Amino acid sequence: MSASANTTGPNHPPPLIYICLYFLAASLLLRFSLGLGVMLFLIGVVGIIAYFSLAWFRQRRAERPDVTDIGYRIKKRYEDCKTKEEHFRTEAENIRQSIATLRDDVDRSATAGTQEVERAQKLITELEAEFNLRHAKASFFADCATKLKALQDRHQLQESIAARKRELETLRSTNFDDEATLEETRYHLEKDTIELDTIAELSREAFVSFKAEQAEELRIRLEKLRAEL
Repeated sequence: MSASANTTGPNHPPPLIYICLYFLAASLLLRFSLGLGVMLFLIGVVGIIAYFSLAWFRQRRAERPDVTDIGYRIKKRYEDCKTKEEHFRTEAENIRQSIATLRDDVDRSATAGTQEVERAQKLITELEAEFNLRHAKASFFADCATKLKALQDRHQLQESIAARKRELETLRSTNFDDEATLEETRYHLEKDTIELDTIAELSREAFVSFKAEQAEELRIRLEKLRAEL
């Protein structure tokens, strides 16, 4: 039987109560020793600042992510891949607009020379190559993000399994205590039921007995009345 399963430990008052008591004592001391009272006030103020600074530092440290955790690394890589995918898709869109603009300029330039048109066409070809390259890069990082998302979901599943396993172990650790509680409750229920049944039976017998005695008394009185007739 696990005796520590339901042990929650003593309830300690909040720090605010100690702070109030401390300053109350310092205030009372001011009446007897001004210097000592002021010193205690200063020590209390410094102590409060140190206490809340330490609490703030511990909270910040607890909120700081663990860079060695695999879940954190997967998350950061997934975000990096999504950012790069978006970057290359934006570049590809800009290149596409540049190609469209250059083609419109070529079509509008009716007096352009052959060399100018050839240079424009060559530039369009080179821009299309860069466009295709940016699309390929974006697709690469999109695939990486998809795989990392799958890893992230798998890691989340593992974390959930571990958490549920800890919950199960906690529940199992209280089974023996719960069984003892159930057995104790059943015992008291049976005892109370027997006592109630006994009380009901005694009440019923007393009621019947009272009625019988009363009836006998009435019979005797009637017999006396009958004899006097």
